Amino acid sequence: MNVQGKDNIEKKDSFLSDKVNNLVESIGSEYGDLLLDELFRRLDYTIKDFNKEIKELFVSLKKDEDKKQSVIGLMKKGKTITKESKNKTELLSDWEIKLAEIEKGD
Repeated sequence: MNVQGKDNIEKKDSFLSDKVNNLVESIGSEYGDLLLDELFRRLDYTIKDFNKEIKELFVSLKKDEDKKQSVIGLMKKGKTITKESKNKTELLSDWEIKLAEIEKGD
């Protein structure tokens, strides 16, 4: 990481830290420690929930990218990736793509 990027991250960290400290001071003096503890518990939960959602998003993106690459590979091999169904054309399902990949292996 370059020096400019590091400085930018430090500035953002400092800004967030200052904001949180200001909010905590005002809440602590106004409502007391019990509600401050509840605030931290909720903040912790929110961050964990956010991280969980981001991880799930990346897993989904990876799965979709793998499927896309499989379809591209099949197209390069000249395999059909669509099927006719009730007067409309649809992409093959995940299992049909896997079967086609197995067939291309022989």
